[in-house]
Amino acid sequence: MEFLSDFGVEPILLLAQIINFVILLFILQRFLYKPLLKVLEERKKKIETSMRQSDEIQKKFDEVGEKQQEILDKAKSESSSIIENAKKEAKALSDQIQTGASLQAEETMKRTKEALELEREKMVAEARKQLGVVVATAAEKIIEKSLSNSDKERFVAAAVKEIENEKK
Repeated sequence: MEFLSDFGVEPILLLAQIINFVILLFILQRFLYKPLLKVLEERKKKIETSMRQSDEIQKKFDEVGEKQQEILDKAKSESSSIIENAKKEAKALSDQIQTGASLQAEETMKRTKEALELEREKMVAEARKQLGVVVATAAEKIIEKSLSNSDKERFVAAAVKEIENEKK
């Protein structure tokens, strides 16, 4: 052990330092290292739990995003079909209105033509009637002056038959 002394190491002091070191190591391990490891382990578990929860939240967020996109796509397709149906209904209604309007216009023109024809026929009949009266009056005056009573009666009867034939 002399060679230790040559280097300036004293064995008793070295042994005391080793014992002090072991005691210090034991105290540090018991009161500092174990509680510190325990705190670190608890933090590690909290971090792992937070990470798992974060992953679950991210998955749920992704699912909600997908569902939201599906709902939006469905709403877009429904709105497109509603707009398309509305356009078809508007076109059908427009066609129906146009058809109805042209039918109504044709019916109105037909009734107007019929009314005009009836009015014309009435006017012609009235004109014939008045013409007959005028002719009869003129003929009566002419006949009174130039014909005998029997000739007058014969002409009047012939005129009446002729007027009746015209009315038919």
